[in-house]
Amino acid sequence: MKIIQLNDYDQIVKFINNADYHTASYLYKLPQAHENVETAIRQAIDDPGVFAQVDEQNEIVMLIFAFKYEDNKYKVIGPFIDKKSELTTESFKILFETMAQSKPDTANFNFSFEENEQNYSSFMKSIQSSYSFTDYHLISTQDIGTVDNIQNITDYHPAYYRSFKKLHEHTFKHDVMTAAEIVNSLDEQHKLFVFMSEGLLKGYLYLQIYEKTKNAEIKYFSSHTDYRFMGIAFDLLSHALNFAFSNYDIDKTYFKIRNKNHTLVERFNELGFYINYEYKKFKYVAAHL
Repeated sequence: MKIIQLNDYDQIVKFINNADYHTASYLYKLPQAHENVETAIRQAIDDPGVFAQVDEQNEIVMLIFAFKYEDNKYKVIGPFIDKKSELTTESFKILFETMAQSKPDTANFNFSFEENEQNYSSFMKSIQSSYSFTDYHLISTQDIGTVDNIQNITDYHPAYYRSFKKLHEHTFKHDVMTAAEIVNSLDEQHKLFVFMSEGLLKGYLYLQIYEKTKNAEIKYFSSHTDYRFMGIAFDLLSHALNFAFSNYDIDKTYFKIRNKNHTLVERFNELGFYINYEYKKFKYVAAHL
């Protein structure tokens, strides 16, 4: 067996389409980008490269690549395995480290796996990657019916823009809508609620309604660090649920939260949310080993 770098887009896609992907990191990144998947894979060919293990007949046995999201920061896609072959920790380690070693030691390679659905622990241990956090996807199918501190929650007003922008930019830093984009999107299907107290904007929540699919998404929500653990986020979430289910014909409301504390996330059960999916995130940086 040997490791080679692939440059033929059609060859790569053909193998992926027929491969076993049960142990693939960030698998959901491919269908999410289905319209732009060719562009994404072609960019991966250029940086960091598409690496494959091939047998004596130069047939692909295993393939791995990554999507670049910042300088020297990558989301690993794969490995994809030939269905007649078996993935071992050693073969995974050799293939991944070949890709990683083509970049500076300071490069970040990030992994994501669906908990309870994928096997990943032994592979992450073999390359000494570290656990970063978990992305929890939560869903609610009903309004709990009560909203505390409703007097503090109001619709967004342009006078709040400066405070909202500062809090949003402090909370969310990568791959997100800007404060201006959020404000410019506001209409009957895009709502921005703010929590005001003592003349200060202490929290906000941005809600998107998808009436065609009968869903609502809580895209962003946050409370100011000086006022955490005071129930502001829970009040905003309660209000969003009440608003969405009372004003639209929807079946569910959902949101994503990033955290390391599973017990803390389970507190959202009090609002009627339950964990639908959870993705474990890992990071590999050769310089940290």
